[in-house]
Amino acid sequence: MFEALFYLLIFPGGFFLVLVGLGFEWLDRKLLALFQRRVGPPWYQPLADLIKLFSKEDLLPKGGNELVATLLPLLSLCAVLVAGLYVPIAGFTPYSFEGDLIVILFLMSVPTLAYYLAGIISIGIYSILGGGRSLLQYFSYEVPFLIALSGPAVLARSWSIEGILTAQFTLGSFVLFQPLGFILALVGLIGKLKRDPLDIPSAKSEVVGGSLTEFSGGKLGFWHLAMNIQAVVGIFLIINLFLGWTKLANPFVAILVFFLEFLVIVGMLSSASAIFARLRIDQLAGLGWRILVPLSLAQILFVILMGV
Repeated sequence: MFEALFYLLIFPGGFFLVLVGLGFEWLDRKLLALFQRRVGPPWYQPLADLIKLFSKEDLLPKGGNELVATLLPLLSLCAVLVAGLYVPIAGFTPYSFEGDLIVILFLMSVPTLAYYLAGIISIGIYSILGGGRSLLQYFSYEVPFLIALSGPAVLARSWSIEGILTAQFTLGSFVLFQPLGFILALVGLIGKLKRDPLDIPSAKSEVVGGSLTEFSGGKLGFWHLAMNIQAVVGIFLIINLFLGWTKLANPFVAILVFFLEFLVIVGMLSSASAIFARLRIDQLAGLGWRILVPLSLAQILFVILMGV
């Protein structure tokens, strides 16, 4: 019982994911500042921002659904925390079963759908516009994202992340066989996290804060925390599916390599935010269905033929 509580509350569960989520936000903001020749925030800034949000008054426009507005960020946070329990960290996970990859992908979709509902129930025009954009963006990136993450499962002939890691120890890192799938997975993760250049649902110059425009106080704090943890879980998932060749290495070396890979992917995400300008929603839809989907289908066909 105590072991289960440790896994749930400390590692690889709640405390660890919250800590890494805050660390991710600081590192991302620091790298983006360096790319833009700014100093950037101190290491404790994400925690200070979170504490400040929880200390502020919690308001919602008249006519908004208070109960649903409270439940949506909590549901999103719970979904990504549960997903984090099943994603191996340096090859270690207390819970693994055949099909856990499908469960993780489902749980990772919950915050996106909750974000859409947050815009609808908030009444404000900017919230509704942001929610509509988020749903359209979801349909544009989710299909190539799911197909790209299916490639390692097809190649390993297993829908268990543990099985995919074992296959990579035998065959080698799957990024060598599926570099296109790796890139598509990163693009899909950028869309899922609503980061530049795919921050269309929350574009400040157009829709203020998107679905979260009317949120404040603790609700907004839970939203930010859920998004940070979603980013961490998404990065961990991509590392395991494409860069998971350290599974059976020395534990200390595996942990070191795992977090070095984490830093590399964070650097790639921050670089994309600094380099590329925001796309319009019609440009994203065209990119998703005319380019990303055909490329993802081509790479999954290559994986199937390689397996044969």
